[in-house]
Amino acid sequence: MLPDGIWTFALLCVTSLFAIINPIAVAPVYLSLTQGYEADRQRHTLRVAILTGIAVLVVFALIGRGIFAVFGITIDAFRIAGGLVIFGIGMDMLQAKRSRGKSTPEETREAMHQDDVAITPLGIPMIVGPGSITTVMVLMSGAETLLHIVAVIIAVLIVLGTIYFALRSAPRFVHYLGKSGLNVITRIMGLLLTVIAVQFVIDGVRPILTSIIQAAMA
Repeated sequence: MLPDGIWTFALLCVTSLFAIINPIAVAPVYLSLTQGYEADRQRHTLRVAILTGIAVLVVFALIGRGIFAVFGITIDAFRIAGGLVIFGIGMDMLQAKRSRGKSTPEETREAMHQDDVAITPLGIPMIVGPGSITTVMVLMSGAETLLHIVAVIIAVLIVLGTIYFALRSAPRFVHYLGKSGLNVITRIMGLLLTVIAVQFVIDGVRPILTSIIQAAMA
């Protein structure tokens, strides 16, 4: 029987990753980049982009602790920094703006003239960008057991798999929701993301404050 805490952690992994990648915001860009593609090529482009995203997130999830060790970064410091980065992205989403952490307008315009947009900019940074990479590394910093590590990896697969099917249905999505509907969902995702970011910061600050208080009382 799995411990109760693992389900809470797994839910946090799925919701935070889904919110920060936000397929609702990616859908219009995906459609514009693949405009004029035949159906088979459009599906192939999406598959390559999703597989690229999975590979990047899994690699950073597995080597995150090694990066901390090499640069002498504490997990608590990364939680605070990661929380601040994610909070900024969430605030952009609350204003229904596309975060420059995903892609800049210049990158989007340049991509319109590329023959193959699957790996970049669609896979990176539009689907998987600095925010989602940071989120995965922060989540892994809280992975205390092998089950927690597995939960993060499975969350990556679930979220990216869901986004694949969501973007396959992007034309219907965009048509039925319209600009206003897309903005509403983006704002909801942004609110969820800012709350998660604040919790990341709290989790990073709490042990630091505790150690300072303990040192002062010693």
